[in-house]
Amino acid sequence: MTLITRHSFIRMTKLTDVRGRVDYISNPKRQEHLYAVWGTAKPEYWEYLSRQAQFEFWRSNQKTGKCIEARELIIALPESLQSKDPEKLLQLFAATFSMEYGVDCVAALHHNKAMTNYHIHLIFADREPLEKTEVRYASRNMFYDENGRHVRTKKEILDEDGQVRPGCRILAKGEIYDVKWFSGRKEIFKSKEFLPEVKRRFTDLINSCVEREEDRLRVFNPEGPYLPTKKIGKNNPLAEEIRRDNELRQEWNRTVDQVLIAGGSQEEVAAFKKEEVVDQVAETVRKNGRKPELFADLLRRAIAILKEFLAILMKEEKAETTRELQTKAKGQTAQSKRVEKKEAAEAAELRLMKIRPIHEKLCRTNRKLYALQNQQQILQKALDGMPHSLFNRKDRKALQERIDGIGRQIETCRTQLEFIPTQYGFGSVGAAEAEYRSAKKQIDQIRNGQDNRDGKIPSGNNERPSVLEELRKNRRDTDRVRYERKTMREEAAL
Repeated sequence: MTLITRHSFIRMTKLTDVRGRVDYISNPKRQEHLYAVWGTAKPEYWEYLSRQAQFEFWRSNQKTGKCIEARELIIALPESLQSKDPEKLLQLFAATFSMEYGVDCVAALHHNKAMTNYHIHLIFADREPLEKTEVRYASRNMFYDENGRHVRTKKEILDEDGQVRPGCRILAKGEIYDVKWFSGRKEIFKSKEFLPEVKRRFTDLINSCVEREEDRLRVFNPEGPYLPTKKIGKNNPLAEEIRRDNELRQEWNRTVDQVLIAGGSQEEVAAFKKEEVVDQVAETVRKNGRKPELFADLLRRAIAILKEFLAILMKEEKAETTRELQTKAKGQTAQSKRVEKKEAAEAAELRLMKIRPIHEKLCRTNRKLYALQNQQQILQKALDGMPHSLFNRKDRKALQERIDGIGRQIETCRTQLEFIPTQYGFGSVGAAEAEYRSAKKQIDQIRNGQDNRDGKIPSGNNERPSVLEELRKNRRDTDRVRYERKTMREEAAL
């Protein structure tokens, strides 16, 4: 059975009109495919919540920003859950959230217009209702200007003739000036830990509901070596920009797969991603604001360094393959002489035997892909150097056809790299390679222990220094030298 692991999609948004949003998700007249609605509070609850949030925002006298009345989670569900009772399914998710975080919520189960996205809208209050409504009375006359702001003295609302200006008002002593139905906002909903936590909870809940293994989901790990792609919503004005951004992210992810197969470690690539992509982007946004073209330049630079690392690993892989063949031949002779064989050793060897063919298949495909990429690069350089003249038109066309043919072979190899791990039950290339390295490390530890018992001296620590870190430093030094030379030329020209 082919198992393709999918990532869960759970997004949170802040609502500035909670009453309108509740009506939108729960009104059959506004939704074409509405299956169920369930909530823990009456409709007037959301009106009171809105009034208090707006009053507090008005009283804070903020010059910018919008009033946040409530929050909403959008939870994508596997299509196989359509077989479940929609009302019970929706109640399970909403009630679980309400009990876990101690707030009221309303939820609706939908399909989109194209019937391709089965999902839940869950709107929740970020405050708790008070057991008793707090009513405050004015202990003295209170004065408000044209904007409704409280001022200290009556003089501040009078005109030149001593009359109260139009729009200003006086609240007499003993009248109600504030009603509070809810507590302050709960800190957990404002913390960075909330969304990752709720993603894990709902992903586990989804997995407990599905019956087929291929419908199980997992939470994307932002600390890993891969980059997430962005969803392009309907009628998104930035659709083309997001599409180009996703293409770059996919190129990064495919290069990461090749690096992991060739022997690079997930930890090393993840650390490189954080330093060269995540941290650099954060610094760029802080200095220059959000500029997509700067992110694209940073990512292209990081991909170039990663490809240099891949080239070094591919050279090392040839030597490693030769050493493994020699070690295997010697090991077969040594194993035939070994009398004692513990159960742990047998289990470790069986584990390695199962994962090794997958690793070797990935390595073969990766070598083929790398060779095709190099060949395409050579042909592309030849095409770029060929003059755009009438006499070279035929040659340019033939060369372009060869490049296009190699491009199709490259896409086939990339598809194979994605398919091979899922064919054997792994969610990704990274998961398959992690299992291979874990199995290999386990059997190496057992063999080193046996060598110690036999009086042999095991090989020392063969850990490779961080070549990726060296490449990154070299690239930065090169960029710095180029910048200094450019500055010197500009100064000399003045």
